[in-house]
Amino acid sequence: MHSLESEALINARPSTVWEVLTDAGNLTVWESGITAVDGELRNGGRVRFHTTGTGRRSIRVRVQQLPGRVMVWTARLPLGVSTTARTFTLAPADGMTSFHVKDEHRGLLHLLGGHTLRFANQSLADFVSAVKKRAELLDRL
Repeated sequence: MHSLESEALINARPSTVWEVLTDAGNLTVWESGITAVDGELRNGGRVRFHTTGTGRRSIRVRVQQLPGRVMVWTARLPLGVSTTARTFTLAPADGMTSFHVKDEHRGLLHLLGGHTLRFANQSLADFVSAVKKRAELLDRL
């Protein structure tokens, strides 16, 4: 298994950060690295993303949530060849929000060559920074 992690302390309410993460219609507006979204980011939902660097290919993920606290996007290739999960965790922290994101890559493709699915190619730190910037902007309004 390969994993990557990034985190930030965001000067915004957890509800604002959650809204930034789950507002599929606006993910393409800010610097998320996502260029197109088809589907709703709700518990049990299935979403198709296009990201910078994927060209015409899309990534399909299944969404699991504990609303306002944890969301997981899971992408799988058949026969256990690859499973990638991106877990978003939010927690209140002295009037701010502790935001943590972890990508986990499992399966034969990852064992053989460290292969990652396309949505994991985006710098995780850049994504976290963009969420922070967006949430802090919206929380001031």
